[in-house]
Amino acid sequence: MKNFLVFIVCLFMVAGCAAKRDSALKQDAKVFTTATQDGDLESVLKEAMTHWDKRLKKAELIKAIELMDAAIASKTPDLSPEQRSEKIAEIYELQSRAYYFLADSHIRLEAQDDEKDDEMMAIFAKGLTSAEKAIALRAPDFSAKIASDQNLWQSEVVKADPKAIPAFYWYATNLGKWALLEGVATILARKDDIKSTMDWIVSTNGTYFYGAPHRYFGTYHTKVPIGRGNPTGSKTSYEKSIKIGPTNLATPVLMAQSYATLIGDRALFEKLLKEVIATAPDVDPALSAENTLEIKKAKRLLKQADDLFY
Repeated sequence: MKNFLVFIVCLFMVAGCAAKRDSALKQDAKVFTTATQDGDLESVLKEAMTHWDKRLKKAELIKAIELMDAAIASKTPDLSPEQRSEKIAEIYELQSRAYYFLADSHIRLEAQDDEKDDEMMAIFAKGLTSAEKAIALRAPDFSAKIASDQNLWQSEVVKADPKAIPAFYWYATNLGKWALLEGVATILARKDDIKSTMDWIVSTNGTYFYGAPHRYFGTYHTKVPIGRGNPTGSKTSYEKSIKIGPTNLATPVLMAQSYATLIGDRALFEKLLKEVIATAPDVDPALSAENTLEIKKAKRLLKQADDLFY
C-alpha cells in the first residue's frame, strides 16, 4: 500500500511538470481568416491539392502544406466572410491531417529508434496548431471558454458543434502523439482532455474517418489502466474500427503493435501484419498513400517479432 501511495504521489508530481505550449485557441480567430497577400484562394488551393494527391512522396506533401498556408492567406472576393471562414476551416483541417501523416508515416519510417523524435514532435505540434485554428473557426463559443480556462475542456467539448468533429479529431490525434513524445508528464496532463474529445466524437459520429475514433480507443485501452491495460476494451474498439473502415490499413497495424503485444499473442500479431502486407494499397484509392506506408510499417514490425515476443 505504501508503494502504491508513493507511485500516485509521483504521478501527481510528474503531471505538474507537463510541457506548456501557446495555444492558437487563445488568439483572436479573425487573424486566421485575414487575407495577407494577393492571389485567389481557390486557384492556390487547387495547386495545393495537386501536390496533396501525390503525398506518397514526402516532398510533394511538404509542398502541399506550404501551399495550404498560401491559400489561407489569399483573397476570396467572391465569398462572404462566413463562407471564407468555412473554407479556411476546411483547409486547416486538411493541413492538420497532412502534418500528422508527415510525422507519423514519412518521418517515423525514416527514423531508427528515437533518432527523429524531436522532428516528429515539432511536426505534430504544427498539426495541433492547425487543428486549433480550425476549432476556433468551427466552434467559437467553445474556443472562447477554453481561452479563459483550459480546465473547462471536458465539460464544454460535449456541447461543441458536430461540424467541428474533423477539427477536434485531428487536434486530439496530433496532441496525443505530441504529448507521448514530450513525455509522461504531458500525456498525463492531457489524457483526460483527449479521451473526453474522442468520447464525444464516438457518440456523435463514431464512423468518422474510417472509424478512427474507435481505433483511438483500441490503443487507449492497451495503456489504461496503467500497467495492465484493458485487453477486452481494446479488442472491441479495434474490431469496431475495422468493421467500419476495413480499407484503412492503419487499424490492423496498430492492433498488432499494441493489442497483440499486450496479450502476448504472436500468432495474431503475425496474422494481422501479413494480411496488411498482402493487401493492395489502392484497395481504397483515397487512402493509397497512407496504406502504402502502413504496409511498410507492417513489414518493419514483422521483422521485430522476435524482440517483441520472447
